[in-house]
Amino acid sequence: MAAITWIGGMLFVALVLVPATRREDPALRARLFHAVGVRFRTIGWIALGLLVATGLGNLWLHPYFLRLPRFHWKLGLVALALILAVVHDFVLGPRAGKPGAAPSVRVRASWIARINVLVVLVIVLLGLGLLR
Repeated sequence: MAAITWIGGMLFVALVLVPATRREDPALRARLFHAVGVRFRTIGWIALGLLVATGLGNLWLHPYFLRLPRFHWKLGLVALALILAVVHDFVLGPRAGKPGAAPSVRVRASWIARINVLVVLVIVLLGLGLLR
């Protein structure tokens, strides 16, 4: 459920909110993205915390994962996704949401979010590959 919440929220923003607000007044769009971003940040980080906790629990139950190269890739991508999420949620996102923010900051925040969605989808695929 935590993975669905986190990934689903990111996909909602990318596939629904961004296109639906593309032609809106820039000030309204900025306020909307800020409000959605702040709300989703709380929910998203709770989901991320649950994912890390359950991942550690799975590793404790199945320590043989540590020997699998696929797990090493997944672990590296999880670290990358967490770094990207921190940069987006606590650095670029708040800057991009300020009134009068430079368009370049919004573009960088948007690209970080897109890259993170792709990284997270690869993590899911690698996780499915670890199932027996």
